[in-house]
Amino acid sequence: MQLIDRVEDCNGCGACVVACKYRCVKMEKDGDGNSRPVVNENGCSKCNACMLFCPLYNPVELPVFEEFFDAPEGVDVRDRDMAPIYRAAMRGAREGKHTEFAGTLCQIAALKSLNGDKIPPNLLLFPIFCDDEQRRSNPACAVCKFYE
Repeated sequence: MQLIDRVEDCNGCGACVVACKYRCVKMEKDGDGNSRPVVNENGCSKCNACMLFCPLYNPVELPVFEEFFDAPEGVDVRDRDMAPIYRAAMRGAREGKHTEFAGTLCQIAALKSLNGDKIPPNLLLFPIFCDDEQRRSNPACAVCKFYE
């Protein structure tokens, strides 16, 4: 199964962008303003790394968080270019640095998936609530598998 076949289920976390070693996946806005993966078919090797690291299709177990945080006023936590943020967090943790990551549950799941389903002890996670309007407008968020 190819990523392009499952784009309607996407929650926009962007793990597929980081997973693609050929850099053939990028996130673009669809007609509803939701981020969706777009695959450059000419460069794609069909290795399915994008699907292997997708937390919707290869779920990871998230830690139980005692506290959630609200995003700062006016900040859309789901409208960020997550690939460089994931890479920086993973690099910092790999280098043994005290690293903090704040994101929605799907972003935390993406980071954990990209990290081999592990969260190193020096990588501190701060879960942020999804924006209610975003969850209503994005079908994947409306049935978010990461919220109980």
